[in-house]
Amino acid sequence: MRILSVVTSMASLKTIVALAVVSLAGISAAAGCAADNCYRALFPCPSPSAVSVASAFCATITASGTTATNYPTRATNACGTTADRYISACQCGPTCSYSTLTTATSSSSITNAPACEPPSTSTTFTSTTSTAPPACESTPVNGNLLYGDFECGFTPWNPLVFAPFTGVYGYSVTTPGFTKVNSFQTEFLGTPNCPTTCTYLRLTSPVFPVTPGVKYKYTFATWFDGISRGFVGTKINDRAGRTVSALDYPVKNWRFHQVPFQANATENEASVYFEWLNVESRLDSVTFAPLSAYCGNTSPVGLLPDGEFECGLGAWTQQKPDPQATAGVVNLGSDSLYTNSFPMGDYAWRVVSPGVPNPANQELHVSARIISGSMAVTPGKKYLVYFTSFFSNRTVGSVGVMINNSPIYTRNPNDAAQGTPTVFSPNHIIWTNMAGLTIASVKIEALVFGAGTIAIDSVMFVELNDGVV
Repeated sequence: MRILSVVTSMASLKTIVALAVVSLAGISAAAGCAADNCYRALFPCPSPSAVSVASAFCATITASGTTATNYPTRATNACGTTADRYISACQCGPTCSYSTLTTATSSSSITNAPACEPPSTSTTFTSTTSTAPPACESTPVNGNLLYGDFECGFTPWNPLVFAPFTGVYGYSVTTPGFTKVNSFQTEFLGTPNCPTTCTYLRLTSPVFPVTPGVKYKYTFATWFDGISRGFVGTKINDRAGRTVSALDYPVKNWRFHQVPFQANATENEASVYFEWLNVESRLDSVTFAPLSAYCGNTSPVGLLPDGEFECGLGAWTQQKPDPQATAGVVNLGSDSLYTNSFPMGDYAWRVVSPGVPNPANQELHVSARIISGSMAVTPGKKYLVYFTSFFSNRTVGSVGVMINNSPIYTRNPNDAAQGTPTVFSPNHIIWTNMAGLTIASVKIEALVFGAGTIAIDSVMFVELNDGVV
């Protein structure tokens, strides 16, 4: 028997979907109804609008599928484009309503699947009628092509639970999130059946358009429940993107990540998916946008414009007290120094010193700096200051960060977090705004002590959930 619990609490803004598997033979399913992953993608309980669309679609489909040409896009990853999967899902019909709810139970026949493969199920279950939640728009803005802050539940994403467990496992939309209220959380409380690492769950985005040859960036944030041997992996169109291990960062701390992507000559659309392997964690703030969207007055992520420098300095102001140094936004692709340095896009802000500077020509060892435009901030709120840093050697100098002329951070090429100096490595700073401060500006300074190059890229300033640590 499979027990499917669906609990939606508007008070806590939490929806939990858990699956407890206990084998029991002899249970038969309702004829024609297959409540599999296609069914769950077609009728996502947290979204009444999506269920309404699915119900209208089911009213048009016939047994032969001849009238079904308008397959809901959110379901095609799980259902494909042949009618039989949709017909079997439509036989079940919508199975939950929306509100502060209730626990729904079901009995199922389960066909055993190989380890780490999703089982096939047939399900009949009942639920309690309740009131619809507040309207929620799942629409990307500011150049984004993907919606992934889970404020509307996991719709339009498609969760696919695999079967490597005996016990309780599944997924939820929970609080707190990284930037807003909600985040997507995995739950694995049973005993793994896989002898080594295997995939527990896959979360797949809807398909969105891309342009061949264009460079993009996608971002996401992770939070791990505890130290384990597992990790979260990402792919776009089956191309590996980024792997984040539970051992990479302190547990129960949010971390922000970014990954470059360039559409090849044959790619006109893309889909992102995340896979959980032997680990429980949270996911939030998934965005996908062309790097050109970071130019101008708005940014796909956060409050700070022109942080990718793909359109030059933009809203930044540059100061260069050291006449010996050269500074500015440059195209890195023409310089072999940056081969395998993993910049984001083609451009970055760079400071070059031909030798040991004369301190008399510097300002407290600062050879050059950039200052962002002013941003409106809320007193008492937390903000993420994020950027990547590159050093051509371990003695060239360091990078200092200020907000409104108050120092908050220093990165040295010998810091453990920098790793290899000649790689654009991430810097992740959580800054809490003081009482009474409503305007903020970010200042990044190159403190130069020797010959070499310092470069900065991918600067972001993002308002966070108050619970982030």
